[in-house]
Amino acid sequence: MAANPNLPIQFEPAKLRARRDGWTPEKQIRFIQVLAATCCVEEACRAVGMSDTSAYTLRDRPAGASFRRAWDAALDCSAHRLEQASFDRTINGVARPIFYKGEQVGETRHFDERLTMFLLRHRRPARYGKWIERMLGPDEGNDDPGIVLDGRLAEIEFGAPAHEWDDEADEADEPESQP
Repeated sequence: MAANPNLPIQFEPAKLRARRDGWTPEKQIRFIQVLAATCCVEEACRAVGMSDTSAYTLRDRPAGASFRRAWDAALDCSAHRLEQASFDRTINGVARPIFYKGEQVGETRHFDERLTMFLLRHRRPARYGKWIERMLGPDEGNDDPGIVLDGRLAEIEFGAPAHEWDDEADEADEPESQP
């Protein structure tokens, strides 16, 4: 593996035929650096002077397997920034300017409730998820530690596993059959 202290992901650049206008190892490393920092393929391509078409072509080539893995790791590396920005917008809202006669006279905060529900549904499905997610319980089909912990806390609070108290509520709603 290439040992580059400025690169968040260590990888061996794809070995390609040397071309003046091609993907050199230096360009591959710089591309991954910029991609990890920006999470934007087009911006990373601009930084190395290559087209996004050639980047995707290299990614799909058998010789580009290490480049593809580094690309995926770079996107994963910067995904937490996107998640944090989403939380920030949910909590603090987004400033929207107010104009009067062509000049900005103030601003208002816009809070996107759909984003809030999306984050709650996927971070805490035991409480805010769809009914099927609540019936499955926190351990089934989801290995996110936060979600598992939330389900365990619900078990402690209600004295039974989350899926059991959901079943009890469903049984109470069913009418009894007459003989």
